[in-house]
Amino acid sequence: MIGKTLGNRYYIEEKVGIGGMAKVYKAKDTILNRYVAVKVLKDQYMDDDDFLKKFAMEAQSAASISHPNIVSVYDVGSSSIDNKKYNYIVMEFVNGTTLKEIIQKEGPLDPDEVAKYGVQIAEALDCAHRNNIIHRDIKPQNMLIDSEGNLKVTDFGIARIASTSTITYTSTVLGTVHYISPEQAKGKFIDEKSDIYSLGVVLYEMATGRVPYDASNAVGIALKHIQDDLIPPKEYNDGIPDGLNQIIIKALEKDSADRFISASEIKEALEDYRNFYYISQDTEKTAKIGENIEDQKTLSQAVYPPKKKITESVYTMDSNEDDEEEKKPSFFVRYILPVLLAFLVFMTFLFGRSIFKKNSTEDETVEIKVPIVVNLEEDKAVQILEEQGLKTKIDRIDNADIREGLVISQDPEQNTLVEEGSTVTLEVSNGQTEVSVPNLAGLTIENARVELRKFDLNIGEISKAYSDSFGEGQIIDHAPAYGAMVSPGQKVDIVISKGKEDKKVEMIQLIGSDIRNASIQLEKIGLHVGTIDRRYDDEIEEDHILWQQFREGTTLEEGSTVDLIVSRGPKESNEEKPNNESDDNPSSSNTVGSKKKKYNFNIIQPVQEGEYKVTIIKVKKNGDEIKVYEDMRSASEGDITISLEDERDAKFKIYINDVLAETN
Repeated sequence: MIGKTLGNRYYIEEKVGIGGMAKVYKAKDTILNRYVAVKVLKDQYMDDDDFLKKFAMEAQSAASISHPNIVSVYDVGSSSIDNKKYNYIVMEFVNGTTLKEIIQKEGPLDPDEVAKYGVQIAEALDCAHRNNIIHRDIKPQNMLIDSEGNLKVTDFGIARIASTSTITYTSTVLGTVHYISPEQAKGKFIDEKSDIYSLGVVLYEMATGRVPYDASNAVGIALKHIQDDLIPPKEYNDGIPDGLNQIIIKALEKDSADRFISASEIKEALEDYRNFYYISQDTEKTAKIGENIEDQKTLSQAVYPPKKKITESVYTMDSNEDDEEEKKPSFFVRYILPVLLAFLVFMTFLFGRSIFKKNSTEDETVEIKVPIVVNLEEDKAVQILEEQGLKTKIDRIDNADIREGLVISQDPEQNTLVEEGSTVTLEVSNGQTEVSVPNLAGLTIENARVELRKFDLNIGEISKAYSDSFGEGQIIDHAPAYGAMVSPGQKVDIVISKGKEDKKVEMIQLIGSDIRNASIQLEKIGLHVGTIDRRYDDEIEEDHILWQQFREGTTLEEGSTVDLIVSRGPKESNEEKPNNESDDNPSSSNTVGSKKKKYNFNIIQPVQEGEYKVTIIKVKKNGDEIKVYEDMRSASEGDITISLEDERDAKFKIYINDVLAETN
């Protein structure tokens, strides 16, 4: 797909992700000149009508809602390239990372951060629910975080438009099994409360770094959602405030009636999570496996194809009830006696155990299931393992992607059966041992100091240099350079701009040179032609330099102008006019005794192409000015000569495009 253009508009540049039905690419919208995300259906589904309908439904569902926390859908279509058809959806491109990647990298998030992301997810769900859309696949993989920390929910690939009363459940469980609600796992009625449960799982994972229920297969995980008691997140992370802990517990109630009423309600709770209080409902309402065989069959069909069945088992319980009311026991019987009996039983147990160990000829083997401690802090992981009767061995490794002190892996893995007292080896991250030097170019020294502190780096030596590109006080360069990997605490040397340097230029010899060549030579060294005067000279030929304002070798500021005097050539000689011509005859202007004179104005082609305006102004002796010539001339004529006849010793100003070019 890379390099192809879909719909004569979307140029595919790179693949950025892959989902269950489609691949996601970063593309350039060549019409609106912006980056977009293009979701293209996988090859194996191109001819599958059912999947094409789901694909179209995804576009319709997502395009019908608009919210800052929901990825926008711009376009949907199909395109044939090289006789191959591609079905695609064009969406907003979010330049960032997924919430899942953040959790994997940072482990348990700060409570304020958990609440911030939770509020944004809830706002997105509230908008969708008000439009009768259930997402059905809320998970951190579907949460995109941009560079400013804004969260956007994406992938409405299995969202369906809800009627006002119900949603029909399909033959398979939709959504990722770690995040599905109990009713979704059972294949029963699904409404907005199912999304709230999935949001509760996401909050749990952000707060603890782990999902609430896990097992070796999908059926096992689904069963835990249905029947296992929830371990409060605070037991895995004692830094979670009570209010946030209780919000997560309420969102994860197995009975949907006990959860938050709406996404709006959980959003309000998260905004003030430290003051939230909730008493959990009776967990005995949760059905046990085997109590409803029909539910088990539905679950088996929902999570896996109907080939596999869950083994049925029946739990029975006998109970006797006394019809007669018992007499109220005394204080001793009710309070003191149970304590004494418990103490006696405990002492008997300790005594019996010591005797047994002392006299036993064989050691009894006790097997323990290894708990999961990956992504926990080292101290917490060791505490959990020791409470289970296990020993720990710590191997520390460098890992730039995992925060220091977090457990990266464990051996044996979770749920492995081992003997009591066995050793579990934990790989613990040393954190980021090197940091990348940020780009400081253009910053002031104060801003650079703040930026470096973010990476645990410091300002080193400071030097200064002139720069045409950076203003005074801005950083021109630094070492180590941008992107270099260095150890925390290292110093970065910087070079600060002194502004533009005042450059000096030495004047060159122009006398005798052609005016055009002289102009070119001046421009090359950074000088410009100033005022040009023209005078007759018998030795210097016409259009060559007679005089220059500054001598050769004179030091000038770059950009200065140089006035020049240019030769008109030898002065014309007067001829006797014929006797039959009078002074009033224009043709006799150059005869002996005539008051008229012919003036030739040489105009060096001032523009490379197009037209330009030539204006000649006569300056009278009293200072008045009159226009004696004005015309548009073409650059294609090259250098031109304009001849005028006027009284002797007349003064003129020549303007090119209304700019004074020379005077005579």
